[in-house]
Amino acid sequence: MDKRSAQIATICECIDHCFAYAMWCEDFAPYLDPDDMIWGLDRAADLLSDASRLQSFLALRKLDDFFGGVRPKPGDLTASDFGIDVPAVLGEVGNTFLSKVDEREKINKGVAHLTEDLSLDDVGEVDLHQILKRTMPVLTRLVAELRKLDTAQEATYWLDRTNDLIERGKNIKTPEEKLADQTHAE
Repeated sequence: MDKRSAQIATICECIDHCFAYAMWCEDFAPYLDPDDMIWGLDRAADLLSDASRLQSFLALRKLDDFFGGVRPKPGDLTASDFGIDVPAVLGEVGNTFLSKVDEREKINKGVAHLTEDLSLDDVGEVDLHQILKRTMPVLTRLVAELRKLDTAQEATYWLDRTNDLIERGKNIKTPEEKLADQTHAE
């Protein structure tokens, strides 16, 4: 695989990791057997849930870095390295992928760095589902740009998988939406 296609595949995998927690919630958590939880699997389920959530937050932060959220370090992949028109790809989300004041700072303090604020409690935390919903058009445009840049067409497999995951992600409901659906069904 040529270098550019390999880089594109890496970016696709980062995008995929943004959906780790959503996939845990959709594909695994609903099928946990309460009887298994009684026998001690509750701790394992909690750890996997937390790990997938951390992975999603870190992947979002990596994409914020990719779009220019911080000054890159040697070896970092950035949108400018690829000639991507960042304002066009970011579109309606604004000048940065993550909001500097709330999201990036809370991800840094609550996930990426070991601080007293390290917490996965929902209270006061960044809403992962809302970030995904808000950035779905950005991710769609990014994959389209990456597809144009894959002139060797060696990253097609990763681009297709990522595109499929984004399309699936468009239908993922936030916990609030799920609760509202359950309330209306009753």
